[in-house]
Amino acid sequence: MTDKTATGKTGTEAKPGTEAKPTDSVSVKLRKAHRHGGKEYAAGDSLTLEVRQLDRLKKAGKV
Repeated sequence: MTDKTATGKTGTEAKPGTEAKPTDSVSVKLRKAHRHGGKEYAAGDSLTLEVRQLDRLKKAGKV
């Protein structure tokens, strides 16, 4: 069971205005090898990419 505050929120909600925009950059570590733009990235490599790119890599199980 999740602990809730008196407001009924769990404390994991994003604060207003802090949601990631599709063009914001994030750093991730790859779980699987990945190729992009003619470059090879090994599992364990860290990449900085945009949130919209992160969604595609998550669907492929690479991050």
